[in-house]
Amino acid sequence: MMQTEKLYAGLTWELYKEHVKKFSHAAVKGMPTEDEMKEALASLVADSTVKVLAQEKVGMVVQFHWMDTYPALDVCEITDVKGFLTQRFGGGKFKLNLYHGINFLSTKNWQTEGPPLWKGMIRSPEE
Repeated sequence: MMQTEKLYAGLTWELYKEHVKKFSHAAVKGMPTEDEMKEALASLVADSTVKVLAQEKVGMVVQFHWMDTYPALDVCEITDVKGFLTQRFGGGKFKLNLYHGINFLSTKNWQTEGPPLWKGMIRSPEE
């Protein structure tokens, strides 16, 4: 388990806070304290992943293409999410999903500028 404040400074922390605000039982029980959230994230981050999807509008339908999946610990220190996405995938609209094991926790969208490099990188679900 990561014993550093860096876990609570970047991408993984941002996605985890979205989970607590939108998808947990915080609406019923009230928001947990920041220390409670940090303790919970520390206990699950080693078994968590962040999936990057690129959004493409095709006619009236929005399709999401799987770009890559990262261990949550590997991306937890990224504070410039747009820069991270632009460097790897170019411009476009992206959805980043946080999973604990196979369980979906949260999602957050980002939009980047530049050429859509990701269009040449679309992966099939089997990869």
